[in-house]
Amino acid sequence: MTRRQKDPLRPLAPEEQLALERLSRSQTEPASHVARAKALLAVAAGRRSGDAVAHLVTRFNQHGVTTIIPGHGGGPPPTYTVAERNRILAEARRTPDREADGTATWSLMTLRQVLRTAPDGLPNVSTGTIRAVLIDAGWLWQRSRSWCQTGTAQRKRKRGIGTVIDPDGEAKKLIERAYIEGERRGLAVWGQDEAGPFQTVPYGGESWMPEGQPVRQSHEYHRNGTAKMRTLFHPADGQVRVKGVTSATNAVLHPWLKEELSAVLATLPKAADEQVCAANRAEWLLWQEGLTQPITLPQELPPLRMLVIWDNVAGHTTPEMVLWLFSHGIMPLYTPLSGSWLGTLWVLTESVQRILKRRALEGQHPQTAEEIITWLEATARGWNRNPTPFVWGGKRALRRARRRARGHVAGGSGACARQSVRRRCGSVFRSQPSSCRSSTNNGHAVDGEQRPYAS
Repeated sequence: MTRRQKDPLRPLAPEEQLALERLSRSQTEPASHVARAKALLAVAAGRRSGDAVAHLVTRFNQHGVTTIIPGHGGGPPPTYTVAERNRILAEARRTPDREADGTATWSLMTLRQVLRTAPDGLPNVSTGTIRAVLIDAGWLWQRSRSWCQTGTAQRKRKRGIGTVIDPDGEAKKLIERAYIEGERRGLAVWGQDEAGPFQTVPYGGESWMPEGQPVRQSHEYHRNGTAKMRTLFHPADGQVRVKGVTSATNAVLHPWLKEELSAVLATLPKAADEQVCAANRAEWLLWQEGLTQPITLPQELPPLRMLVIWDNVAGHTTPEMVLWLFSHGIMPLYTPLSGSWLGTLWVLTESVQRILKRRALEGQHPQTAEEIITWLEATARGWNRNPTPFVWGGKRALRRARRRARGHVAGGSGACARQSVRRRCGSVFRSQPSSCRSSTNNGHAVDGEQRPYAS
């Protein structure tokens, strides 16, 4: 006969169910957190549990998902109370005085010295305790960084120090917001740019070849024209539309842009026929906020369906082209002259252009401009078979955030500790066997004794 549960698991809230499922599949959270999440999900699915899991269930019923994080695991009780820990934090927050404290910034040694000698201090506190208290409070040992307010800078002039305001600061923020919020608001966000010219010369590159047999290219070559690459890029799914050309005039650019943008609009969901005029115009004006020279919008505007981000060359600002964009529900956003840094970020078209150029031309020697065009367009078609989405603040940013949240890596493994693991201070050389030590020629003398270099 089975024993009746004294404290059965209560029904899980939707957010608790989601958090536990995420933790159970995580490969970066501590193993103890993953095990507790799996145990709670198993109990919720109807599986029986032992005494250890029963205690976990009881704590979960009382405290929720925070039960996943283990508390004090036995052993000696904490030496320092909450008041004493707050005393350490208060001293760390205080700006040190150079004359009284002998330093301008706190270190563990200077904090220990001040805390031990203060009248209301802690005479027996150690650097290890101070370090653990600071880490528990969310403090880290960090290098100082330079900082300035976005859009402003201090400059020295003949009349003194003055504040210089970037006139294109709001335009830069607007483009960044388009990449972050555009797709969320139901708008297709595309970037357009031009790469080149690419010449008919040997292109250096690296490839896997037998040792001593690299790809060899002729030292002599003849220039036989140039080619350029027109690109439309959709960062959300990584799809790219490429057209190779030998000239980049408006007569070539505008027909291609209209054809490709019309094809993209045909794939988008159709906008509602009836839409409040005031709300529709407000949606267009939203993407002109803060601009010093906003574009004059027509009186009648269709529903906004797409944002196109490109540079401000003359071909992109002609009235005929801009009015065509407006009539089809497309809002152009222009990168400012001082915003070249925008083209080097993850989701702009220049990034994918560099990838396509490298894959198509590195290590090759095209003979004609038509051959360059063929290779670039073929590489773009191959890219579209397995595209890579470009995400602003994507996997790398999330990995950094998880790394900061989970604490200190223990021994290079997947396990992590909330506090730094203390290491022995003994000499690593004396712990090595004699067979692992280097000869005299590979060592250095310390206090008259020959020591090997660390391997």
